[in-house]
Amino acid sequence: MRIWARLYLVAVALGSIGLVITQSFDTSLLTYATALVLLTIASFLAQVYELEILPHFGLSTQVALALAAVYIGGISLGISVALLSTLPAEFLLRWDRLKESPRRFIELVAFNVSQLVLSASAAALVFGVVCRYGGLNDREYVAMVAAFFAYIFVNNALVAGIVALNSDGNFFKVLRFGFKNMPLQFITMGVLAILMYTLYTQAALNLALVFIPLALVHYSVRSYLRLRRDSHNAFKKITDLLGHRDQYTGAHSDDVEELTMRLAESVGLSDEDVEAIVSGAAIHDIGKIAIPDAILNKLGPLDHDEFETMKTHTIIGADIISNMDIYRNVVPIVRHEHEHWDGGGYPDGLAGEKIPLGARIVAVADVYSALTTERAYRPAQGKPIKYTPEQACAILYEMAGGVLDPRLVDAFVRKVLGYCAEEAPEVTQ
Repeated sequence: MRIWARLYLVAVALGSIGLVITQSFDTSLLTYATALVLLTIASFLAQVYELEILPHFGLSTQVALALAAVYIGGISLGISVALLSTLPAEFLLRWDRLKESPRRFIELVAFNVSQLVLSASAAALVFGVVCRYGGLNDREYVAMVAAFFAYIFVNNALVAGIVALNSDGNFFKVLRFGFKNMPLQFITMGVLAILMYTLYTQAALNLALVFIPLALVHYSVRSYLRLRRDSHNAFKKITDLLGHRDQYTGAHSDDVEELTMRLAESVGLSDEDVEAIVSGAAIHDIGKIAIPDAILNKLGPLDHDEFETMKTHTIIGADIISNMDIYRNVVPIVRHEHEHWDGGGYPDGLAGEKIPLGARIVAVADVYSALTTERAYRPAQGKPIKYTPEQACAILYEMAGGVLDPRLVDAFVRKVLGYCAEEAPEVTQ
């Protein structure tokens, strides 16, 4: 962990320790003993079975339980449930890290416990302020909604802070990335928290009744994430199968995926945009599943009819993924990756910036990978079986402004392929 990230962690940990010492040790907790036990056990289980939405971004029904604790017993119960459930859960989840790196283990446990304590405290503060000074004593549900958003914001902001400091990322981009990738089901957490509070006011043991719908929400989100993951894996399998029919396509897709990620990052795109474009690069040739082997593996140049058939792979690929929610933003990349900057490409003859940015990025990576990969038919045409990186750079610049976006070519050569940046000419168009 980097020094600034470590200092940030220390500040977060000290803040949470101060709140635990000053706010959690309260005799009023005895009044909420039933709620404390039930919510702590449920919160522990929710965190142990947390769902990973994206790498480094998880979701658990613990949010609803933490908010219910705040609504029922204020900051003391909220902090106590967060501490007593998260600490053992983190020890259980991260125990394997202890042998690998005790320092890393302590950092993970300290941050995760601390950020949940601070999130619960923020929710309790907002809840109390709105109820006390907002003239809403008879409309506390408004305060609950405000507390829900406070919890979500602080929780995401704290995570975005540590991620940004530890990876040279932009805090606001990381924060926005976290919010944009929350499933819609997340809103139900706030509703369930209010339901738990309402039932508790009637009888403390009624809290247990909410655990059933809470488990159903957890199952719903897990099913959604599993479907998304399985769909992604299925398309990757299809790409792998293409590799058995056409060895070039399989290795080429992996290469294009890596180059696309580096180019997209080098031009300053947000994490979510990079992820979407890389997803498109991974399956940009998916439509070739419908192209005959005789065309895919032909050693010589394609004739007119064969080339017309090959061109259909962009439309076929886009059609295959068009009804998949997880690939909704990827369809334009798959369809338009072979458009040309001057309008001479296919399938729709788009030109310039009318071509989706993601498609233009993948096109540059695609061409470079093709040039630097062995092609059996090239020697018969008097060409090298594959081009050196320097030769490929020169060809990319020849294609800039005609086939490829000139600015992206320049960025690719200078920022991604830094070894030939000195020889690269300036591009001003």
